[in-house]
Amino acid sequence: MAVGICSVVKPAAIDRARRELAHEVLFRQYLQWLAGSQWRRAREETHGVALYGDLPFMVDGDSADVWARQHQFRLDVSVGAPPDAFSEAGQDWGMPLYRWDVIAAEDFRWLGERARRSADLFDGYRVDHLVGFYRTYFRLKHGGKGFFSPEDEPSQLALGERVLAVLRGAGAEIIAEDLGIVPDLVRASLARLGVPGFRVFRWERQWHVDGQPFRDPSEYTPVSVAASGTHDTEPLAVWWDAVSEIERRQIRDLPTVRQVSAGADLTHAAYDPVIRDALLEALFASGSGPAAAARAGRVRLARSHQRAGNRDRRELDLPPAVACRSVGRDC
Repeated sequence: MAVGICSVVKPAAIDRARRELAHEVLFRQYLQWLAGSQWRRAREETHGVALYGDLPFMVDGDSADVWARQHQFRLDVSVGAPPDAFSEAGQDWGMPLYRWDVIAAEDFRWLGERARRSADLFDGYRVDHLVGFYRTYFRLKHGGKGFFSPEDEPSQLALGERVLAVLRGAGAEIIAEDLGIVPDLVRASLARLGVPGFRVFRWERQWHVDGQPFRDPSEYTPVSVAASGTHDTEPLAVWWDAVSEIERRQIRDLPTVRQVSAGADLTHAAYDPVIRDALLEALFASGSGPAAAARAGRVRLARSHQRAGNRDRRELDLPPAVACRSVGRDC
């Protein structure tokens, strides 16, 4: 059934699909059980290292979530991000809009289930596009002007803090991805609630001051996670090669950078365990240059991944009867 095209659930068709796909469904359930068992084993062997995951802001229009809860979504619109310095037209993500009034009427039950599942999997997680849980930007699918849901700031504040209460209530620590255009009310709300947000070094600048100098990491909000970039940006070494000499000089002169690097080039700076609050990302180079260091890191990661992938499956202690039934093989 295509979401948004056929919105009437037909019980007879569902029953027929359930019978015809019973073996395939069982196999997929087995794979999920297998992945869950391996994940629990992996978490037991982390020796106190906390594992963090990610909670996507939206779900796809073709997802099981939307298919089963069509009354909780507006399928005639598409969510995205408003225009900003990086995109004059804004962004269109092609996903349906939450009907917050319906979700609230059901006491945010589905969102609570998502939060509890994330808490089962991770010690904490990053909440993607946090501002969208305060106000969601959307357009009609045929184009036109964009709108926010909810429309007014008091409603946005009430919604965002209610959602954060639901997410935190599951027991895992959350970190708010609060990048892009974020209204002051959201940052003030996060600070009041003690929820850490992100500070991306290359974007933390005094944009309205001549020369647009970088902010020293020591000035960041104490409850925050700072990094040199994100998954949407190039690595620190590549970015450093592209910035102007003026910008490099500005960075070298920052008190925290001077302390971390001891006068060295930023990409060759050693890690200082004393500077923990800033959590400023650093490249661990050994004199061979940042590119070689990055390559070495990739090799180590690849080898670790290869060892995990080649692990003898007999070590997993899988119930053989369940495995055989699920894949349709004789034991």
